[in-house]
Parts: sequence; C-alpha cells; structure tokens
Amino acid sequence: MYHLNLHFNIMRIFYIILSLLFISCDDETSIEENFVVEAFLFQGEKVDDIKIKETKLWNSDDTIDVMIGNGNIKLYANGDEFDLSYDNFRQLYISNEEIDITSGSTYGIRVEVNNRVATAETIVPSKPVGLRLTENKIIIPQLKLSPGLPNVLSNLFQNARTNIEWDNPNNEYHYLTVKYVGNQEDPIFTDDFPGAIGDFFSNFSLQSAPSQEEIYNVICMSLKNYGKYLVTLYKINDDYVRLFESEVQDGTELNEPPSNIINAFGIFTAFASDTISFEIVRQ
Repeated sequence: MYHLNLHFNIMRIFYIILSLLFISCDDETSIEENFVVEAFLFQGEKVDDIKIKETKLWNSDDTIDVMIGNGNIKLYANGDEFDLSYDNFRQLYISNEEIDITSGSTYGIRVEVNNRVATAETIVPSKPVGLRLTENKIIIPQLKLSPGLPNVLSNLFQNARTNIEWDNPNNEYHYLTVKYVGNQEDPIFTDDFPGAIGDFFSNFSLQSAPSQEEIYNVICMSLKNYGKYLVTLYKINDDYVRLFESEVQDGTELNEPPSNIINAFGIFTAFASDTISFEIVRQ
C-alpha cells in the first residue's frame, strides 16, 4: 500500500511533538514511561499503518526512532474488537483480520505498553468528490541538446501541465500525492544532460500540504520519467490538520502540541481517498 511518504513529513511533525514533551509531562510521569502513537486508518484499505515509539527527551541529540514491538494494541470497529500483531520487518502493527474501514464510522484504539494504557477515537471522513484532470496525457517530446533547448524547456515548463481538480463545497481539508507507477525507469532527462538541468526540473514537491482549495497544478517537467503517474487525493479530518499546523507553531509560545491520544502522545486519525492517473508521453 502506498501512503505518501505519508504523511508528508510526518516524522518532522512528530519530532516537534517530542521536542516539546517537557512542557506537557506531569511531575509523576517520566519520559521513559510515556510513548508516542502514530496510527492511521484508510477508508477501504487494510489496517497496517500503526506505530508505537519510545519518547525522547526534548534536548536529545538522538534522531533515530525506537519502535515498541511488545505493546498490546486493540482496535474497536463496528462493534467488534480486534487484536493487532507486530510486524517485525516493517516495525508496525497490523491486523490479520479483515476490518471494514468505512466513511462516517467511528473507530477506537487502545494501546497498552508496560501497564500504561492510552486510548483514542477517530471518524473516517467521506470520500473526496469529483476528482478529475484537465489533461490526462501530457506531451513532452524527446529532449536533445541544441542551441534552441532553453526555449524548448521554457515552453514546456509553462505548458506541459495538468490541473488536478475536485469538488469541495464545504471547504474541507484535502491533500494529494503524485507517484510514478511505470514498469521501468524512462527518464525525461537522459545522462546526456548536465546534472544541473535535470535537478532544476525535478525539485518541485508533488506532495501537497493540507488545503481547502479545489485545484492543484502539476508541473510535469518536475517529474522524472515518461509514463504513468497515479494521483491520490486524500480527505483528512481536523485532528490531522491541527497536527500539521503545529509544525509552524512559534516555539517561544510554549504551546502544547496537538494530540488526540489520551494518556500518551501522538495521533490516531483516518483518511478517505480517491485516485486518478495521467501519462507523460513523447508524442
């Protein structure tokens, strides 16, 4: 399952949470006794994206996450209770049973680590509506080194684009990702081109921040290969939006980072998504 490097910079966001732990821990709870929950549900998909991590001191130089694999994790869904098992290879908790993750339903989680119990609930948003593209086939001709190449690149930069659009009458938050799903590498810029040219046209982010907009413009010259690309549009709930917004919080204000986990840190949230695809072709 492909999830966005999910959670776009989620590790950086959680570093902020961990770096501020010292302002939110009570006198009776040590850092070592606490933990961080990073749990995500996706409408219509398997439950396989739940991580439990050790906390760090706010001034720690250690940037390596230490996963907790001996937790007792339960998921509450549709009136039933499911025990999750730890996948040692992927270092996360998964369900070996089929659990229906449906829009509009409420789900609960219970995490027990060394007799400390944390809980949370989340509601799965409705699926995005009206996902579409203004162009599903974008032409970028075979590029060759020549005196006229700068003009060719300038024209393609302006015109080799497609708009990803969707309906959002209620101003809900969405974000999207674009992923190459071709069978093999087929670079737009071959080894014949100086590295600086290819680097310039491949440094645009194709993983958007949460937004209430209804459109996202894809600069296709920023993509690496000819071939098929999968667009995934996610609708997200307020818990995740608040977590993302905390990334730009002024640290001098010493505000407690947002978390919907009771008796621990982190987040338990859900996403609903829709997909569409486009191709970059030579002619």
